[in-house]
Amino acid sequence: MSVHRERVSTISFIAMLMIFVGTVVSVQLTTVYISLGWVLALYMIYLFRPIYRDIRYVSLVSMLYVLGYWLCVYLSFFIKEYMNLLDFPREFIIAWSRLSLIGFIIPFFVFGIINKSTTDYLKKGSFTETIYFPLIWKGVKDPIWRFLLIASCVVIFSFSFVIDYSPKYLYSLLWFGLLFALINSVLEEIVWRGLILSRFVDVLGEKLGLIIVSIGFGMYHYSIGFPWIVCALFSIFGMLLGGITIRSKGLLPVMILHFIMNILFVLSGLIF
Repeated sequence: MSVHRERVSTISFIAMLMIFVGTVVSVQLTTVYISLGWVLALYMIYLFRPIYRDIRYVSLVSMLYVLGYWLCVYLSFFIKEYMNLLDFPREFIIAWSRLSLIGFIIPFFVFGIINKSTTDYLKKGSFTETIYFPLIWKGVKDPIWRFLLIASCVVIFSFSFVIDYSPKYLYSLLWFGLLFALINSVLEEIVWRGLILSRFVDVLGEKLGLIIVSIGFGMYHYSIGFPWIVCALFSIFGMLLGGITIRSKGLLPVMILHFIMNILFVLSGLIF
């Protein structure tokens, strides 16, 4: 099924927003059996030819998301159970359990073999492309590398006030944080920006695609223990990450910022 970008009406955009974000939220609040019912409803939308084809396409992507979510849940369960049997530290188990994000990658990867996305952010990306502050496409023009440097300094300074600098905990947390940040930043960026954002940009273009995926990215964090208000803040953070991905045309720059943020989350106590 090929999709090309056309002018998207407000009603169509809202419908696609509700379908995808509704999927992200609902799958976290229900059982796997109820999720199968949701997949059936999405499939009925996909089969209904009179519906605007981009809405049908988003329904298909949402089905892939549900499948990936439950693969992720079960992979996480088995990883944690196995490592608990080996009596690993809790922080170590949490870090390695993020490998379960591979569950999200599998259905999108298989679908990508069958139906290639025109937009492809699964690339290194350029540090010399330009981005605008504060609105990605509007504001002060800056190369990606300098924008990352400034953004990193700002977030490090901001978090420096809430980090526990006690040597007894800092060094051990730092090691666990490096492991967690490496796994999580790489795999989350592959899933959300490399695979999902590419699909939505194909359908909606850069700006509208960024909005929907960023909201979904924020809401997805409820499943890993964050309250909804923090998830809303993650949606804003997702706008920044997605904007960097779009402007750099790849993942390495955004992985670096995500990596730094994850380490700071760990050191400030938001993760462990």
